[in-house]
Amino acid sequence: MQPVAAAALPSAVGLDQLSNLRVNRRSATPIFKQIAAQLRREIEQGKLHLGDVIPGERELADALRVSRMTLRAAVDELVDEGLLMRQRGRGTIVAHVRIHKQAQVMGFMSFTEEMRARGLTPSSHILAFKSEIADAAVSAQLDLPVGAQVILLKRVRLANGEPMAVERCYLPYERFSKLLQFDLAARSLYDILEREFDTRPTRCEETVEAIALDASEARELGSKRGAPALLVTRVTRDARGILIEAEQTLYRADRYRMVFIRER
Repeated sequence: MQPVAAAALPSAVGLDQLSNLRVNRRSATPIFKQIAAQLRREIEQGKLHLGDVIPGERELADALRVSRMTLRAAVDELVDEGLLMRQRGRGTIVAHVRIHKQAQVMGFMSFTEEMRARGLTPSSHILAFKSEIADAAVSAQLDLPVGAQVILLKRVRLANGEPMAVERCYLPYERFSKLLQFDLAARSLYDILEREFDTRPTRCEETVEAIALDASEARELGSKRGAPALLVTRVTRDARGILIEAEQTLYRADRYRMVFIRER
């Protein structure tokens, strides 16, 4: 079993930790929007952690040389987004961590790698892990004959104990039958494929669409029925170009933002 990286403990954030916050008074962007955007980025990049207490409004306003009203408007925006929360007796704390999922032309990471890169502790709750007969859609995605056997792995993916996504993966049973012997609640699927099956996922094709959660999906994600979500459908190939995985992942839209980087 792999050691799990420890999550950063919540703490009071000093002004020195926010020393990179800047206000551009010549910008057409309102000052409170500038401050909100920078604080949002600190949260998304994992520099501010779940439960961290940010400096008081007066202290932060003085440091940025803005009015308390301006600083309060910036904080209000993040409170409305659910990223910050005012808590009596403690002050303003980081309420949620929103994952900044960056999709590039080259390179992709597993959920486990993504969360650890942001200083979060990944974990999984297994909903299904079994072999079954592939339907027509899954067979087509994996380039298998209809009726072929596949492995189904369905998991709720969590970061610091909070549900972030529901993942449904299919893999060819004939090639990966021994996968059923491993503990996928504690280990990364891609790590097992590389270490135990000498199979390195090297290329994937993804489609992204916006959907509304049904009752079952909302329950699994700890959200509300009808809440927005991002549905990412992916097929993954190994170094030889052979299809090894077909996956559908539902991401909470209030915890994820997709960013696409394109080059010309």
